[in-house]
Amino acid sequence: MTKRFLPGKLLPVWIAVSAVLIAVGVVLFSIFGFNYASPEKKTVEIGYDAIVFIEEKEDKLAEECEKVFSQNDLDYTEKRTDTELDVGYVSETGNYLLVYTFSKDVSDEKLAKAAEDVQKALDSAALGGTISVSAHTLAGEQFHEASWRAAIALGVAAIVALVYVGFRFGWANAITGLVACVNDVLLTLSLFAIVRIPVYAYAPLLFAGIAAVFSVVCWLIQCMKMRENFKDPSFSSLTAQEAVGLSVAGSWKFALCFLAPVAAVFVVLGIVASNGARLFLLPVLVPLAVSVYSSFLLAPAVLVPIKSKFDKMKSSRKKYVGKKKAEAEE
Repeated sequence: MTKRFLPGKLLPVWIAVSAVLIAVGVVLFSIFGFNYASPEKKTVEIGYDAIVFIEEKEDKLAEECEKVFSQNDLDYTEKRTDTELDVGYVSETGNYLLVYTFSKDVSDEKLAKAAEDVQKALDSAALGGTISVSAHTLAGEQFHEASWRAAIALGVAAIVALVYVGFRFGWANAITGLVACVNDVLLTLSLFAIVRIPVYAYAPLLFAGIAAVFSVVCWLIQCMKMRENFKDPSFSSLTAQEAVGLSVAGSWKFALCFLAPVAAVFVVLGIVASNGARLFLLPVLVPLAVSVYSSFLLAPAVLVPIKSKFDKMKSSRKKYVGKKKAEAEE
């Protein structure tokens, strides 16, 4: 029965999977960086209310805007209509926003003049409602200082987690948990670089931190389950590989009862949320998925050789102590 659950034998596979994904992620990040939702660009935004939100008027509004851009020798790279968002980019106001995106090389003076000309043209067109035109320069900030602070915080959190797990569940579990945590941080960053998921400029390190938190929580669930199982006398005769494998195989339902509702909450909130909030809520599923992979596949495979080594050390120590006691009694 227990021979079906041998996670240690798959350790090279999971190491290869993580190593390849992380390596590819590093290469793509070095070339392209992350897919920031707000890269450096310039826009002209035309805000209008529901009175103008009639097909004929909207077509006229766009026609007037594009005529002015042509007169100012401006070619836009993207055109879209959004529901206008508030300053925090988390809730919708009910108004509409026609956004024209231009190259970052367009001068601020030229863009400002075009926005002023668009405002005059739309006022003359008498489309009704309230129409406002504004020019913006959006810089793809990297938040280097915040990233360093986040990295230091993650390092401290990892050390604290290592110490706690070590005292509570043993140092074999602590070392494994640290390996899983580091893997999840790097793998999450790599997946964002590979899949090109749009994120805010501050978000990559934030999602890496979330991955570390999920990793610790998922591994704690495994540790609690293993500590409970290893007290069972039937586990005493099993090898480290069989004991870990059987424990992990029995913890799926327990872990899913915790993870499934968390994933469902983020999915539902991501679907109903505004565009700005959706850029945070749905990508959270990436670190959650990574932590599940790590806790149920990679970490148990890593634990097997470490636990085996610790078990041998413990057995040798018991034999040594028993020999010393026997000599003392003689």
